[in-house]
Parts: sequence; C-alpha cells; structure tokens
Amino acid sequence: MRVEDTTLAEPEGGDFAERGAEGPALTPEQQKLWQQFVSGGWMMYRAFFREIDRAAPLTSADWRLLEVLASAPQLRISDLADATQIGLSTVSRQVSRFLERGYVVRAESVEDDARQKWVQITDEGMEALKPILDTRDRAVRRLVVDQLTPEEFEQLCTLFGNLGARIVETED
Repeated sequence: MRVEDTTLAEPEGGDFAERGAEGPALTPEQQKLWQQFVSGGWMMYRAFFREIDRAAPLTSADWRLLEVLASAPQLRISDLADATQIGLSTVSRQVSRFLERGYVVRAESVEDDARQKWVQITDEGMEALKPILDTRDRAVRRLVVDQLTPEEFEQLCTLFGNLGARIVETED
C-alpha cells in the first residue's frame, strides 16, 4: 500500500524555515520522509497489535506491564509507569486487577519508605504472559525482522533506542 504525498505547499510570503517558534520547520523533503515514517509506523503498529490482540486475553497495556515486571524481581508501581510510558493512575488500576487475578503479588519494600508500593509477577502471571510473548516474537519476526537485512534491523533498533534515550534526557 502506497501512501499519498501529504506534504504541504510552501506558504505564500513565508519560508518553512522561518515558521515555528522553537526552530526551523521541516523542509519539504523532511516532511515527505516524516510522513513515510508515520504512515509505515502506524501500519506496522496496527498489524502488530491486531495479530497479538487476537491471541491475547490481555490488552496490550496489560501484557506490556507484565512483560516489564517479568524482567525484574520486583518493581515499584511508579517505576512500572515510567518503564511502560503508561500513566501512574492507569498502572495502579492495572496492578489492582492483576492482584485480584493472581498475576502479581505485593512485595516487601526494598527501601524503608512505606509509601512506595512494590509488586512482583507470580508464576500465574508468567503463564499468562508466555503465549503472548511467543505471539509477539513471531509477529516481530514476520513483520519486521524478515523484511529487513540483519544490518537494517540492527540500525533501526539502535536508532529508536538512541531517540528514546535522547527524549528521556530532554524530559528530565
């Protein structure tokens, strides 16, 4: 599927580089590349989550939270929110549901701050997560890895990792 060119015409009496209070606007070529990135990203995102959501009894936000929990012995709810880029109140509600389902348990506080709520994934939570991660991994292989050379895949992942790190740096 080819996406139509959605670049904007140069405004009369104005230069793209003069627009925008925080720096130069995108050039027409940059706009075109950005639209390819956005369109391709949304197509991949939609195909990826459509495939996983068909197989998963959990929402993408739920399995993402369990995935992060599975990577650490225990985490604070605030750390889960940061790691998943999901709002703290939403993560708190997710954790409450997971406690009821037996997917997580409250963990002993690692620090002497009783205000911090620590949780860890249970065996039941891991069992719920495993088939979802298997489906996810197969989708990643089919939709991304098999479509790129090993070098392109490494470069793509490295670029996104670098962008993510820079965004975190500028937000702090």
